[in-house]
Amino acid sequence: MRRMLTVEDREEISRGVAQGLEFVVIAARIGRNPSVVSREVARHGGREGYRARRAERAATQARRRPTPLRLDTEPELREAVVGLLRRSYSPEQVAGRLRRDHPGEKARRVSHEAIYSWIYALPVRELQRQGIALRSGRTRRRGRTAPVNRAPRITGIRWIDERPTETEDRRVPGHWEGDLVRHEALCNRAEVKDLRRCVVAAA
Repeated sequence: MRRMLTVEDREEISRGVAQGLEFVVIAARIGRNPSVVSREVARHGGREGYRARRAERAATQARRRPTPLRLDTEPELREAVVGLLRRSYSPEQVAGRLRRDHPGEKARRVSHEAIYSWIYALPVRELQRQGIALRSGRTRRRGRTAPVNRAPRITGIRWIDERPTETEDRRVPGHWEGDLVRHEALCNRAEVKDLRRCVVAAA
């Protein structure tokens, strides 16, 4: 789904506003939610002053201007967050701890996502200088589309055709098949040397 309004969308909004149409009707014309149209008009002059080209220029300029991060503009909050991060708190734990320790102070609350954004915006040397390190060890955000392989890596794999010859006579207990839970119940947690006898008894 489109996230940003296009020039064509804004021109259609401008025509609809000039015709005195309701936001629901305008939204249906451009295939967007009425709340999107309502916010767009309110943000750029209201019904009396909305102009498509002017709204497009303002939106383009706003996208180019970097949004200041909250931890950069609030030193006291940043100091509290950094202090907890240095104690090996995760951003989730930092956000929860501040919310618990300062229940009535919204100025001392920050989301874990805001903390992650601030950390990933810092240069690696600055992170090291401040003694900040995430448990994952990452210094950059992983892309949402990046594949994550959570399966453990198995090394030294051998094909079944390469199995040793001692598996044929079944003299080694480890090569016997069976339900070990059942064997333990029958033989009262027998030693490995008695496992072959237990397997025969359970069969």
